[in-house]
Amino acid sequence: MTNEVVITLAIILLAVSIYLGTYYIKKKHYNEIDEIDKEKKKIQTTLPVTKAEKLGKMSITGQSKILADQTVNKINDIEAAALPEIESFLFEAEEATDRYRFGQATDKQDKAKEALKLINETLEQTILTIDELLQREEANLKKIDSIKKRYHKLRKELLASSFSFGESIDSLEDKLGEIESDFTSFSDLTASGDHEEAKKVVNRLEKEMDEMEKLMSKIPEYHSIIKKDYLTQLEEINEGYETLRNQDYIFPESFDFNEEVNLLTNQIGELKESLKQLNLESADDMTALIEKQIDKLYDSMETEIEAKAETTKLLQQLRKIVLYLQNQDKELGFEIDRISQSYKLYQNEEQNYKKIQSSIAQVKSIVQAVEKNLSDNQLAYSDASQSLDTAFKQAEELSASLQSLSEKLQSYRSQEKEIKNDIDEMELALREMKRYVEGKHLPGLPKDYLQFFFYTTDHLEILAKELSRPKLDFEEVLSLHQMCEEDIEKLADRTDELVDHALLTELTSQRLYRHREEHPEVVETIRYSENLFLEDFDYDTSLKMVREKLESIEPGSYQEVLSQYQKDKTYN
Repeated sequence: MTNEVVITLAIILLAVSIYLGTYYIKKKHYNEIDEIDKEKKKIQTTLPVTKAEKLGKMSITGQSKILADQTVNKINDIEAAALPEIESFLFEAEEATDRYRFGQATDKQDKAKEALKLINETLEQTILTIDELLQREEANLKKIDSIKKRYHKLRKELLASSFSFGESIDSLEDKLGEIESDFTSFSDLTASGDHEEAKKVVNRLEKEMDEMEKLMSKIPEYHSIIKKDYLTQLEEINEGYETLRNQDYIFPESFDFNEEVNLLTNQIGELKESLKQLNLESADDMTALIEKQIDKLYDSMETEIEAKAETTKLLQQLRKIVLYLQNQDKELGFEIDRISQSYKLYQNEEQNYKKIQSSIAQVKSIVQAVEKNLSDNQLAYSDASQSLDTAFKQAEELSASLQSLSEKLQSYRSQEKEIKNDIDEMELALREMKRYVEGKHLPGLPKDYLQFFFYTTDHLEILAKELSRPKLDFEEVLSLHQMCEEDIEKLADRTDELVDHALLTELTSQRLYRHREEHPEVVETIRYSENLFLEDFDYDTSLKMVREKLESIEPGSYQEVLSQYQKDKTYN
C-alpha cells in the first residue's frame, strides 16, 4: 500500500471521528435544552396566574393588601420576565450548538437552569401565600366562630358559679372585657379587608382563651383548698394551741407560736391576693409555703405532746439511776479507802473518783432543775426531754466509769497474787538452772555469768522485800517484776549457751584429735583450748579455737558435730 493511500485513509478516519464526536456533543446539548424546556413549560402550566388575578381584584387593605400586592408582583415577574428570559437563554444555546460553539451553549444552559431554580424556590412559597390569602377571610371566620363558642361557655360559667371564684371574679370579668374588645377589633379589620392583621388578632384571642380557661379551671380549686383545708387547719391549730396551753404546755423560747400562726395567716392572705390578680405562678409558690408552714405548726404541737411522755419516762428512770450512782459512788469510796491502806494508788484513781462524784452531782442537778422548771411551768417538754436525754447518756457513761474504776481497784490484789506466784516460779527456775549446770560437771563457771546469776537473785530478793511491805508501792513493784522477768529470761539463755559451748568444745576437740597424725599442730591447739577450758572457764574462746582449726582441716565437720549435739541434747 502506497503512502498516498495510507494518508488518505488516515484523513478519512480522522474526519469520521471528528464528525461522530461533534454529533454526539450536539445531541447531548440538544437533549439538555429539551429537558430545560420541558421544566419551563411545566412551570408555565402550574403558574397560578388566574389566582393571582383574582387576588389582585380582591377588596383588602392593610397588611393583607401589602402582602397580596407583593405576591401578585412575584407571579407577574415570573410570567413576564423570568420565563421569557429562560426562553431566550434556550434559543441562544440552541443557536450556539448549531454553530458548534459548545462552550457558549453550556453557559446559556447553566443560566437557564439557575433561573429555573430561582423560580421554583420562589413559586412554592408564593402559591402557598396566594392560597392562604384567598382563604384567609374564611379561615379567620371559622376560627373566630370557634373562639366565640368557647367565650360564651366561659361567660356562662362565670355567671353561674361566680361564688366559686371569690375575689378573683372582678379580674376575670376584666379579662373577658379585654377578649370582647379583641372581638370588636377582629370585626373591624375583617370588614376593612385587612385579613393579615385580623389573623394576628385571632391568634391573640386563642392564647387569651387558653389562659382564661386555665384560670377558670384552677382558681375555684385554689379557693376550695383555702376554705376547706387551709382555713380549717388554721382553726384546728389555734384550737389545739389553746388546748395545750390549758394543759400547761409551753413552747420553746426559740419558737414563737403566735408569731408562726400570724405568718400562716399572712401567707393565706397573700395567696388570696395572688388569685385576685390572676397570678397562678405566685399562687403555686404561696401554696407550697403555706403547706410547709402548716406542717411546721402541727409538728411543733406533736413534738411537745410526744416530749411530755418521753420526759415523764426519763424522769422516772433518772431518779432511780441517780440513786443507783450515788450508792455505787459511796461503795467505791469505801473500796478506795480500804485499798489505799494496803497499796499506793498510782493510776489516778482518787482524782477520777472525785471527777465521777462531781459528774453525778451535775446529773442530779440537771434532773432537779428540770423537775422544778416543769413544776413552775417555765420549761417546754421538748427542751426538758433534750436535757434529760443528755443527762441519761452522761449517767450511762458514769456507770461505765464507776465499773472501770472498781475493776482497777480490784486488780491490785489479783496482780499482787500473780506477782507472788511469779516469784515462786522464778526462784524455781533459778534452782533448776543451777541444777542443770551442776549436772554437766563443768570445771567451773565464768565470772561474768556468776555475776549476772547473783544480780538476778538480788533483784528477786528486792522484789520479795517490796511485796512484804505493809503498804505496797505498786508502781515500783510492777517495775521490779518486769525487770526480774527480763533477767530470768536472759539468764536462761546465757545458761543454755554456756552449757552448749562447754559440751561442744569437748565434742569438737574429740573430732579434731582424729587429725593429729596428719596435722601435728592439732595437739597444740587442743592443749591451749583445754587450758582456757579448765583454768579460765572461757568456754566461748575455747570452742572458737578448736572449731576454727577443725574447719580449716575438715570443712563442714563442725556443722555435723553441732547437728548431732542438738539432736542428742537433753535438759536432764
